[in-house]
Amino acid sequence: MKHFKVSPHLNTEELLSVLNSQKEIRSFKDWQIIYCVAVNVGKTASELSVLLGVSKSRIYRIIQSYNKKGKAWPVSKHWGGRREARTLMSLEEESQLLKEVETEVLSGRILIHRDIKGKVESKVGRQVSDDYVWDLFNRHHCIKPIMTFPYHNINGCVLISGNAA
Repeated sequence: MKHFKVSPHLNTEELLSVLNSQKEIRSFKDWQIIYCVAVNVGKTASELSVLLGVSKSRIYRIIQSYNKKGKAWPVSKHWGGRREARTLMSLEEESQLLKEVETEVLSGRILIHRDIKGKVESKVGRQVSDDYVWDLFNRHHCIKPIMTFPYHNINGCVLISGNAA
């Protein structure tokens, strides 16, 4: 059984006041974990996980990040979502690229997603997966319109113009 403790960035009274001042449920639960570990010295993570109703891995993760980053740990907490450090292009760069490509798509010079993939690869300077291009279309709400009538009015971004140009 692994015993652990909270680094003394805040004393128990300050931890309790921070805990009571939380507005969101997730941050309240995170501070509750820190407070319980600080107050119940010598308890194992499995005992605290039963008491708090969370997994042992979450307790370890919260305490480790609090011990490492101190008082400002919730500010730098980014779990899940689109992380800018790992993205190939920012959302603004992606929308700019799609605006540049839109005239070529409408004129019929770009017919399939691989042409746009080539433009993305030349801009990024490395290979990208097919999924990146489809995710790019999805992020910017670009669809392939289905022509139900020859004079159908198409609103929105038209990128993959297979038979419907």
